[in-house]
Amino acid sequence: MEVFIKKISNFLSLAVVFCVSAVFYFNYKGFVYQNGQIILQRQIAEAGELAIELPANMAINVSAKYALGSASAPLTLYEYSSLTCPHCADFHLDIMPRLKQDYIDNGLLRVIFVNFPLDKNAMKAAMLSECMTYENYFGFINTLFDSQRSWWMDITNEQLFKFAAEYGLSYDEAQACISNNSVAQEIITNREDALRNLKMQGTPAFLFHGADGNEIIYGVVGYDKLREYLDKRLINLQ
Repeated sequence: MEVFIKKISNFLSLAVVFCVSAVFYFNYKGFVYQNGQIILQRQIAEAGELAIELPANMAINVSAKYALGSASAPLTLYEYSSLTCPHCADFHLDIMPRLKQDYIDNGLLRVIFVNFPLDKNAMKAAMLSECMTYENYFGFINTLFDSQRSWWMDITNEQLFKFAAEYGLSYDEAQACISNNSVAQEIITNREDALRNLKMQGTPAFLFHGADGNEIIYGVVGYDKLREYLDKRLINLQ
């Protein structure tokens, strides 16, 4: 009997490890569990209505200290991303430069990056980003996304600190940053608010706020579809 119980315990332990690993794998690949099915985030965004309407009076309690673009822009985009999410990296490296050229630099769109870490490495990287100066913030984010495949699964604090050092954060400052409970709490609070108010199930997600209300897009979409959406919203805001 003792041998049998031991075998069952080992089996259950392996099952738990498998389930946990599966969750991390699907999160990394951009899948979420929705309505009893595992669905690719990109498919969610491309199926049916692109954007989902949210309550117009919904409070958005996110700091704008790292906002990109004019505060008077008619539309604000809150980008919820994890620094270990490959679809988030795709957006930042491929679509964000085009948004900047066509909308941000022309005063039509303001972008606020919101950390929504999916794992401990994303959390540490997010904390370091929150300790950056405004001038170095977006460069640091872009570097992490650009080199994501080399570090997302397994990285030491020292390796992360090397990335931070490229953008002016000393070793001691970086160490203090990832030990700062107030920095961690701000990220956790933003994450909890998104889970509760935005029904977040994965990353990325894009909350668009304007005088005409709030709408959210789950998952990355092609630039042409995103441009079509933005142009329609901006016409309504004129």
